[in-house]
Amino acid sequence: MENRRFTRIPFDVEVLVEDPQTKRIWHTELIDISLKGLKLARPQKWKKTDHSHFEITLVLAKHDVEITIQAMLKHYDEAVLGFQTIHIDVDSATHLHRLLELNLGDSQLLNREYTELISPKLSS
Repeated sequence: MENRRFTRIPFDVEVLVEDPQTKRIWHTELIDISLKGLKLARPQKWKKTDHSHFEITLVLAKHDVEITIQAMLKHYDEAVLGFQTIHIDVDSATHLHRLLELNLGDSQLLNREYTELISPKLSS
């Protein structure tokens, strides 16, 4: 059984992954997302690069909203790319927080996760 600290939520949105070094852009599907990271379907013609930083844009066309996330590729396989969020601007963070809150149905859980994300870890 997988033990996650951050709840992952599936969404149906358009996803663009941009390699900032080559300016190459891939269209793909979001598998799920949390405050800490996201999983994407591996795009066709995906090629491993020698760097791991990407810009990911989630386009919520119905609401005319874009969520832009600077992320680090943490793992990948034949079907999935796993990214960890390294930076998100205030507007995107606000939209993501609201989207997660609406889909979780538990604002206390989301606030607990948000606090854990931004609080420094205590040393043992």
